[in-house]
Amino acid sequence: MDHQSQLQSIRTLLLAEWDPIGVREEAAAQDEYDRYLPTILGLLQRHTSASVLAKYLGDVATMEMGLVGVEQRDRATAESLLRLRLT
Repeated sequence: MDHQSQLQSIRTLLLAEWDPIGVREEAAAQDEYDRYLPTILGLLQRHTSASVLAKYLGDVATMEMGLVGVEQRDRATAESLLRLRLT
């Protein structure tokens, strides 16, 4: 899978499962989480744990977006990210 396809897979998953600001149905906002995709891909390529991925997602939601974290959602998304076949 090439780099762009990997990023697209992560984008699709974030919109479907994580989506803390609720933009999955907004066609004009499908790129809302794109700035986080390279970091997530890097974490996945380094075979990081679900806990580290979940913490990253939680930090993005709370520190970057100013939202209340949802630990269960972050953990479930992290586990789904780890199941992606990105190679």
